[in-house]
Amino acid sequence: MEECKNISTIDSIILSDYILKHYGPMSHLKLQKLLFYCDAYHLAYFDKELITDKFEAWVHGPVSRKVYDSLKDKSMLYAELSYSNSTGKDVDKEFGKLTQDQQTLIVSILTDLSTWTGLELERATHNERPWLEARIGYAEADKCHEIISKKTVQAFYKSEQNAGV
Repeated sequence: MEECKNISTIDSIILSDYILKHYGPMSHLKLQKLLFYCDAYHLAYFDKELITDKFEAWVHGPVSRKVYDSLKDKSMLYAELSYSNSTGKDVDKEFGKLTQDQQTLIVSILTDLSTWTGLELERATHNERPWLEARIGYAEADKCHEIISKKTVQAFYKSEQNAGV
């Protein structure tokens, strides 16, 4: 693993475009979960966040409000999103600014999880402590904008990683 001081972040919109370009088209639901898992496992592995967005514990799982707001006019929850280069930047070049270790980890996560449906990813997040803790006090269908704690995310996915999951 490269020294953590070389680890950098990437804008969530650029990462969304990268995912759609290389693993899409997909539903908004699925994209949000892939973003969450990329950030979660990155945080567990490198002890640093990949994207600076805060994820909210929505009914259908973790959601980056920034990404949601940028795509809400283009997609309903289950409608397919396609790559559109919404930032106008070269997403591959931007992704290439991450260290090789970061790129390898993210591609590994995306390769594994991009075969899952949005609903499968939603169910997975609903069984994991970070989302569950953020929704304490909310009924299953209640609207919730509580922030999922990055500290909880890091601890949970680090323990999962150490357990060989």
